[in-house]
Amino acid sequence: MAKIRANSQSIIINLVAVVTLVRAPGAIAMASDGSNALPVKDNIFPEFIKWHVYIVNGLSNNQNLFTRCKSQEDDLGTHNLSGGSNLTWSFRTEFSHSTLFWCHLRTDTGVSAEFEVFWYDDRLFRKCQWKNCIWVAKDQGIYLTDLSQNRDELRYTWEGH
Repeated sequence: MAKIRANSQSIIINLVAVVTLVRAPGAIAMASDGSNALPVKDNIFPEFIKWHVYIVNGLSNNQNLFTRCKSQEDDLGTHNLSGGSNLTWSFRTEFSHSTLFWCHLRTDTGVSAEFEVFWYDDRLFRKCQWKNCIWVAKDQGIYLTDLSQNRDELRYTWEGH
């Protein structure tokens, strides 16, 4: 019985330590010197964050964008996005750090791209500002919006051009 109590105390102490380390999900801390430095996530557990992924049709000439996005567990189906519209979904990551979503995109002109849109990576998390990963299909290729820099980065080019 004493052994069980010791283990229970250890578990409670560990839980208190975790709760102390984790502030409210979504809390963002600025640089301590008060500068306009980029925000830094003050949450070491991305599993507690509700993530949002957006696929935006930014193609010219009012082209349609056909999407098929999925993970190992979820198939989000096929969607036809008209110019300027988007597909979005929300989820929480796995504690095993195995959450991975990928998409296949195709334009009216027949060019396509298949790529990962969410994976467990701190650099991706910073670009998404720990919440919103925005992918924009443009005529030149697929861009990831780097929210920390407020700019789109070309990440993938179309195949079949």
